[in-house]
Parts: sequence; C-alpha cells; structure tokens
Amino acid sequence: MPRISEQTVRAVRDGADLVELVRGRVQLSQRGGRWTGRCPFHDENTPSFSLIPPENTRYYCFGCGATGDAVTWMIEQEGVGGFADAVVGLAERFGIEVVYDDDSPHSRAERAAANARRALLARATAFFEESLWRADEAEQARAYLRERGFGDDLLRRYRIGWAPREGGALTRAALRQDFRRADLEGAGLTRAGGGDFFVGRIMFPIADQRGEVKGFGGRTLDPNERAKYVNSPEGPHFRKREQVFGLDVARADAARRGWLVVTEGYTDVFGVDLAGAGPAVACMGTALTPAQLRKFAAVVDEVALCFDSDPAGERAAARTVEAAEGVRKLRLMAVELPQGSDPGDLAGTEEGRATLRAAIEGRTPLIPWLVRIRGRRARSAGEREAALAETTELLRRVPDSVDKDEAVRLAGSLLGLSRGLEERLWAESRAGGRTGGRGAPRAGPPSTWSRRENRLIGLAVAMPEAARRHLADLVPGTISDPRLARALALALDGVSPDEWPEELAAVAAAARAEASIQPPEEAELRELAYRLQMEVLDRRLADLRASGDEDALLATIDLRHRMHETLRESA
Repeated sequence: MPRISEQTVRAVRDGADLVELVRGRVQLSQRGGRWTGRCPFHDENTPSFSLIPPENTRYYCFGCGATGDAVTWMIEQEGVGGFADAVVGLAERFGIEVVYDDDSPHSRAERAAANARRALLARATAFFEESLWRADEAEQARAYLRERGFGDDLLRRYRIGWAPREGGALTRAALRQDFRRADLEGAGLTRAGGGDFFVGRIMFPIADQRGEVKGFGGRTLDPNERAKYVNSPEGPHFRKREQVFGLDVARADAARRGWLVVTEGYTDVFGVDLAGAGPAVACMGTALTPAQLRKFAAVVDEVALCFDSDPAGERAAARTVEAAEGVRKLRLMAVELPQGSDPGDLAGTEEGRATLRAAIEGRTPLIPWLVRIRGRRARSAGEREAALAETTELLRRVPDSVDKDEAVRLAGSLLGLSRGLEERLWAESRAGGRTGGRGAPRAGPPSTWSRRENRLIGLAVAMPEAARRHLADLVPGTISDPRLARALALALDGVSPDEWPEELAAVAAAARAEASIQPPEEAELRELAYRLQMEVLDRRLADLRASGDEDALLATIDLRHRMHETLRESA
C-alpha cells in the first residue's frame, strides 16, 4: 500500500469535522465556546470530555487522559482497521483529495486494483440480489427462506442474494463490463481456473460497519454438497478473522443501546432481528477474535454471546475470554438458550421469539456463567480439581471486577472449596490479570499533582513570555513527569505545541485543553509554580532532617525562605 502524503494527513486532520464525528457517539453540549460531554473511553457521570477550542480538531478527557484527533477517533471509536483506512475514509467523507508519496506506476496500479475489487464486490452484491428475486431457479431459495419465517423486507435489508447454478454468469457479466479476470480473482469472485467461485448458493454479503462489502458467505441447498457453507477466499479484501456479518445493519441500534448480540450463524442474526430482541451480528468462525472484538468495542460496551448450548458453544465462549485480553472495557455476557435450540429456529414461532427475547433480556455475566456450568459438571474429586485449575486459568485472563468476585464465590460453593482454597483461588487469579483498555494501556485519572503540572504546561503555552519569567529556574523535580518536563522546555523555547514531537501529542492536547478552561492569568501561573516548588522543597526538607545532613538542610531552608519572599514582593 503506497504511503499517504503528510500534506493529505494534515488536510484531513484539519478539515474533518470532529464535532460531527463525536456527536455520533457522544451527546455534546456547548458551553462558553467549548463542546463537552461524557467520555466514551471510560464510565463517568460528570462530563469531563471536551473538544479543544478554538479549532475543535482534537479531543481531551480530564478524567482518563484520552486524547486524539479525527483519525484517532475513527480507529478507536468507529472501529476502522488502521491509520490509512481512517485517513482515506475521512477524506472521502469530507471531500478531501488523497495524495500519495509514492505515485509510481506500480502504486497507481495497486490503487486501481483495489478500487476495481471494491466496485466488483458492490456489483456482485447487486447481481446476487437480482438473481434471488428474479431468477426462476432461485424459487427454491426463496421458498426455503420464507419457510423459515424470513420475510422479503428482512432479506432485502441484509442484501441477501442467490448465486446462479450456471457457474460463469457473474464472471461473464463482469468481463463484458471491462473488468479484468485478475481483479475478479482478487475479489474472490472467480476461480483461478475460470468460472464463478460461488455456484448455486444463497449469498450473504459480509460488509464493514460502513456497508462496504468485503466478501460473501454462501449456503448450499443441495444435501449432496460436501460443504454447507463456503466463505470468500482469504485475500487483500477479505480476512475472515476480521469480519462479522450484519455489523452494517446493527451498528446504529447497537450504538444507541450500548450492547449487541453475537451469534454463530447468519440466520441466527435473522432470528434475533425477527424477535425484536436487539441488534445482532454473526462471527465468522467458532469463536470471536481480538480484531472482531475491537470492532465491537468501538461501538458498544457490552457483548452478549448467543452461542449453541453445547460443549462446542461453551468452548467458543471460553476462547472469546482469551481473545478479549487487551480489549478496552468490553463486558462479556452469556445468553442461555434452551438445550438444542438456536436463534434462527426459535424465531419461526411466536412462542420461540418470546423465548429468545426473554433469554437475551436475561443475559448473565459470562465469567460467572462459565464457572457455574463447569462447577455443576464436576462430580468426582478429580473432576473438581480439574475444574479448579480451569477456573483459575480463566480468571487470570480477566480484570478485577464484581463479575470476577462473583465467579470466585461461585467456584468456592460449587467445588466445595475451603476458605483457604477460595482465598488462594482469588490470589492466584489476580496474577497476570489484564487491566482492560483499548489496545495499549491507558493511564488512569490524573492525580492532583499531575493535573496541576498539566495546568502549568497549559499556562506556559498560553503565556510564553510570562512563563520564561517565572519558570526558567524551577527547583529540580518540580515537574515530576519526564514528558511534561520536556514539553515545558519546548514551551519556554517558544516552540508551538503543533511542532512538538508525536510522542508529546497527548501532552500538547492536555495543555491546550487546560488553557481553554478559563482565561490564563500570570498571577495563576506564578502562584502555581510557587506551590509546586514549595511542596518539592518541603519533601526535601523532611528527607534531609531524617538523614541528618545539616549543611544541605540549612541551604534548603534558606532557598525556601528566599522563594517565599520573592513571591510576596511580586504579589
């Protein structure tokens, strides 16, 4: 993939409407020229998240320290796959031209091929849809879907189609429209030896959250076919571990509710939809992957697993816990269905739909659910020992929480653990437990000390001349965080935050946010610098008294006295 030019990246960061983007996820209100709202990166009741005026091209949260721009927002909140995808997506949305550094014939050919694949997948979706509704041979498929209770409106909403039994119709139609065979193969629509990849199958388009089709799943109605379901081949446009079915349809409702249901199959999604039980998607395998969970975490805070009620479904749920390590504040829930049933079948009757709605409404935290079913299965002493080992390993993978505490108590009760063993389970389960977070760990709420240091940097950025008068000779150790100390040095040198290195982007955002809270005043800067330095000196005096270093003690007392006099004279 050719590199997007820095000029384009700057144009996107400056030209994307961050207010519009954020409003899709956060209820913003404008006060005193600042947009504020409750932070989407952590749970809070009092709004501490804001866009930094006057440009409103960056956001900052005073509670958890989350910061970024439109590109960061697309990756962390919209679930876009990476930096380049985020920049291109924003450019398309806001009408900004994308320019590439490497504009060689090879890179232009790569971009043309990618565009051709996108166009082919969109046209293939329309081709399959038209075949389902118009082709005589698709009558069996239409009848099958209707017999299962899936009405025309639902099927059109999910863009369901039919791949003709004659194995070259799609390929010929595309070649007549001047598409290349190589692009058809790259899009997973044509086999290398010739002929359509999907033949005689009900087609389920698999799209990203914006509705762009990435590939297909195809179901045969022929009982003699070896594979009931076939997915698009892995390629530049389709990576099975990253895709889910139905996210484009479910996304808006899921974002409003804050949760979604994950099922195993395509028709299970239809079942949840028909039951009116909530937004649903289907995973592309036997368990969820970290990439899929990150897509969900960009939209919701809670994921309810609606897998089959059998050992395979239990194993898939347990593997999802493993996949969730490192994914930010995503609560996993379990939907317990009647034995031997699935959402697609339940939705066939009103009674089944009511059962499905009740099961999803009564979803329970996943970790205690897994511990409960394992504990109930353990009969003998050996089985209880094995269940205890499995439970300990499971709990190591999750952060400390009320759900984890409940799981420990459940294990103690169901496995007949002594108080000592239960305490050991709790202690061992904490070893290596994840801390949560979206991708890389995020620092917790700023302490009083770091918040004052942030404020000092913000004042220095807003008033560089005053900062040079009062901050040029700070007591060593006044700024405890090395990043903040480096930022202050740059501010005193007159370097704008826009020119600070990338590793200080969060510090720059915090500094701008601090300066925007209230008008900066030199008196506040002088007083804050004094207070921070005096606290450093007071701690130093305590250490020197304990060590008995009289000379250093007297020198520090003298320094503290002179600082106090200087502040009083300048007040």
